[in-house]
Amino acid sequence: MVCNLFTNDLNSHARETEGNACNAGRRVPPGVTDILTIGANPTPVIYLASLFRRYGWAVRPTKSLESAAAFLREHKAAVAICEEALPDGAWQDAARILHSSPCPPKLVVIGSDRSLLNEVVASGGFDVLTPPLREPEVIWTIASAWHQWMKRFQDEETGGGRCSDA
Repeated sequence: MVCNLFTNDLNSHARETEGNACNAGRRVPPGVTDILTIGANPTPVIYLASLFRRYGWAVRPTKSLESAAAFLREHKAAVAICEEALPDGAWQDAARILHSSPCPPKLVVIGSDRSLLNEVVASGGFDVLTPPLREPEVIWTIASAWHQWMKRFQDEETGGGRCSDA
């Protein structure tokens, strides 16, 4: 867990992520967005886009479940960051929609408190971030989810397993 790690470890992980993510040899397949945000609040989107821009990661904002589902019909995303409450539903609805897409993104919920974690994980989600969003925790969580998704995606591409959790 992030709270048990030293800041130097987190910064080291961030530098490692930066080195892997920024160069031209980055193994992001065409049509894959690094981070898909789902929610009407522009503040997390602005924060995440600013934070991950320095690593060369693409952040695609969507304001509703409907727009996220439409995006995922045409594209893939490695990580989906969803607000707890959405204009047209809740994070649980997002989890169902995400898991019905081929090669679903890892779900991270921005929630009111950490007690939500067990429910998110039980629903197939990856983690919960709580405000105020702290840069080392955000980087660690999103990079970990991204790497886990990418490993699963690459295993499917090389015949090592199915991308779908089904």
